Amino acid sequence: MKKLIYPNFFVLIAVFITSPQQSFPDEPSDNGALPSGCTVITISKGDRVFFGGNDDYINPDSYYWAEPGDSSGYGVVWVGTPDNPQQGVNERMLAYDANGLPRVDVNPHAERIPVTGEYHNYIMQIMHECATVEEVITWVNSHQRYPYMHDQLHFADSTGDAVIISAGKDGEVVFTRKAPGDGFLVSTNFNVANPINGYGYPCWRYDRAREMLRQLLERNGSIAAQDVTDVMDAVHMDKGSSWTIETMVADLVNGSVYIYYFYQYDRPVVLNVRNELSNLREPGPLSKLFPEDVQKEAARRYNKARANIMTNRIVGISWPVIVFVSLILLFIFCAEYRKRFRFWLPAVLVLGPVALIAGPLAFRRCRTAVCRNATIETLGNLIPVVAASTLGLVFLILILVSGNVGWHIQIALMFGLPVILGLAFHLIFLAPYSSRSSGRFLMQRLPQVLITTCLGMGGSIFIAMPLVNMSLNFALLSPLSPIAVMTWLAIVVLGALPGGFCIFLYERWAVKREFRAWTVLAGIEGEVTTPPLRMLWWWIPIGIAILFAGLIAGIVLSK
Repeated sequence: MKKLIYPNFFVLIAVFITSPQQSFPDEPSDNGALPSGCTVITISKGDRVFFGGNDDYINPDSYYWAEPGDSSGYGVVWVGTPDNPQQGVNERMLAYDANGLPRVDVNPHAERIPVTGEYHNYIMQIMHECATVEEVITWVNSHQRYPYMHDQLHFADSTGDAVIISAGKDGEVVFTRKAPGDGFLVSTNFNVANPINGYGYPCWRYDRAREMLRQLLERNGSIAAQDVTDVMDAVHMDKGSSWTIETMVADLVNGSVYIYYFYQYDRPVVLNVRNELSNLREPGPLSKLFPEDVQKEAARRYNKARANIMTNRIVGISWPVIVFVSLILLFIFCAEYRKRFRFWLPAVLVLGPVALIAGPLAFRRCRTAVCRNATIETLGNLIPVVAASTLGLVFLILILVSGNVGWHIQIALMFGLPVILGLAFHLIFLAPYSSRSSGRFLMQRLPQVLITTCLGMGGSIFIAMPLVNMSLNFALLSPLSPIAVMTWLAIVVLGALPGGFCIFLYERWAVKREFRAWTVLAGIEGEVTTPPLRMLWWWIPIGIAILFAGLIAGIVLSK
């Protein structure tokens, strides 16, 4: 039922920038579906009250229908599907929309009035039985709830009253009210009562909508439907991962609803709610409400957005083939590498053609032993950085779908996992070539791993972040597809090229001082030796600085 948002790469690396939006089945958490999202607003100023909502997803169309009222309930105009209502306005000008969130358990209050039907029937009963926000709150407090929520509900009425209903930290429902009088209320894809329950906080859509609504309140004069449309335009989505299928702006005082198809904000269809309920039109695709030229433009935008998904499929399918061919070429044409199997096999499996090309360059093109050894050391350090970055993306998306994830877990996955995996690689592959015990070996290698991880991620993140952000799409994430994983791995490997250059500069410094590690595993005689902390400590702030510079550059390029 509702709309959610899956994270883009910044959320995967720090506190994610939020992305697209939309609907999902009644129980997405049970089938592993990764939700999408929406932006919902209410604003009142003087005698004007407006409600707006973006409906974002990967579908080419939505659905329109109206249910007339009778003696038992109010009539409602709906957008969505009959078993998945996205938005609604009833004949008393009570408006509804919602934001999808990770599923959380709530107290069902079995002692209250029972609610029959599926999850979406709960919303539909409210819209048929309530005329005001105050009545909505009373209804929710007197009826049973489903034992979980995977959304927060946003209601507004013609008086300017509005409320967001969401799950609190204690499992009880929380009501976040708009202040009486002139003001606004905004909801996106984080729980306003418990921000950790969400798909990205802080959220750029939330901040931008609030700023624009604040400006509307501060300026002289009244507000109009076009003002609210401009706000919805500013937070609409048009990327391949998700796009704004439909936008609804409701004038709750005059009973008019403006509907926009595929973010064509200069071509609205204007409906009168009471006329729609008294003169029912045939239910059907939302696109049929619009002229043919609007439908054609929507189809063009849809096909353009879908091209992103096709690109991802090509990359995701091609990458394992490229790696397999690289392995064949390595052992056919580079026979001398067979005796260095323990190094080159994981290098090619993780880095693919990068390792295949770097090997001959190191042994045949480097004119000095320093260049050759620094190149091999760089490859060895890139293996855990690339593997951990890709695994971090996978793990974080999987746990984001499963429920609440704090920022500390996100940072631990994206920054801590590469260091931990790097130490594990060093322990497994390099410790046998050292005269020190495993514990002392790990302690000595920790600064080295920290430096190369920061340099590798800092040098690569500004390329990988915008590319991964572009590659995110619901079709490959619901459920998580191996094609998506292979696409991310290919992107991270591509980003590893500048990251590898940063590591090369460090390794060149270390090799000149006769410190070595991966070259020993690659078949060059010697023992693993590591620079002591007193010699390399100054590389640590350099690595951290490069990491944050790359992160900032990636954020800027992702926007």
